[in-house]
Amino acid sequence: MTIRASYERHPDLGCEAVVFIDDESLACFQIQRDLTGGPRADEYCVTTGASAPIYGGIVEWRRVEDRLEFALTRRASRLFGDEVLSFEISPVDEATIDDIAAHVDRLLR
Repeated sequence: MTIRASYERHPDLGCEAVVFIDDESLACFQIQRDLTGGPRADEYCVTTGASAPIYGGIVEWRRVEDRLEFALTRRASRLFGDEVLSFEISPVDEATIDDIAAHVDRLLR
């Protein structure tokens, strides 16, 4: 399964996000963080895009070539239906897999 991946910055909403979308099911996994100066700029959250945010929902993550794997907390795994999300990504626009991985790493720090 290949998932479209993008980095989005929304100054009007005060956040930035890495968004993963499955074109077939339209399932969405997002990692979001408030922009610098925002009320929760020191922590990230995960969401489906329509769900309430779950702060600190990722235990660990890794990149294996074109695949990203995320081990989730118990609470986040209930939202996403599995303890581990693992998928190949296809970046949109002119982004590369390296770009997406760098954004994920930065948002999770």
